[in-house]
Amino acid sequence: MACFVVATLLTAAPLAAQEVGYKDLIKEEANPLKHKQFVLDRSCTGGGRGSSTGIGCPPKTYPFDLLLLSVDTSEPQIDGELIALLRLRNAGQDPALVPWITDSDQIELPDETGIFKFSRADLRANITEEGDATAYMEIPVHLYGAKEVSGSVKEVRPGEYIELRIKLVLACGSEELHCQFLKPGPAKLSFTWTEWDSRERYKKCGIESSRERIRQLTSNNAAIEVVQKIAPQ
Repeated sequence: MACFVVATLLTAAPLAAQEVGYKDLIKEEANPLKHKQFVLDRSCTGGGRGSSTGIGCPPKTYPFDLLLLSVDTSEPQIDGELIALLRLRNAGQDPALVPWITDSDQIELPDETGIFKFSRADLRANITEEGDATAYMEIPVHLYGAKEVSGSVKEVRPGEYIELRIKLVLACGSEELHCQFLKPGPAKLSFTWTEWDSRERYKKCGIESSRERIRQLTSNNAAIEVVQKIAPQ
């Protein structure tokens, strides 16, 4: 595992804890599901856009906790980057599975009815400034898993944990409302892990997508100072 400057470090987990997986995501590109195997029937009109539904029931956090172990700088620049190390630990009594691959093409396995199911984990950065104004910034790299795909899910038993090294780019498009709260000054940084059970159905003239949020948890905070990017001389 590569070493980097530690700005914030938590007390180590109990000695019984054991790492069972590490994944470095900082060089991964954005990896949305591309639906490469969907073929629009020639008789269809309207471009084949699909429908999507999501269930936002109160998510279960058991049996995990999420720890922000370190960041490579305590003074990230607007439009700059920040590298963080996260730990997802099983704090419960039973084994649990988490999605573990970044290649979304591997889980696109429609059956004879055009249906395939998979799990997906998303990461989001939360930068909260004075007055509790929070900029929410999505990490574009997702983790995927499907029971039919060997190695695509990771079993994490009680006391075990996985670690993820991720890159946060402090830049947003003008259409992203929550990014309006990002400005220079003292702030608290945390990350949110959200896990979904997803279902895709390829129909004759479109794609029907649905997902259910099954787990969501937010890490501890790290104190940072957001600074304006210095213009090159």
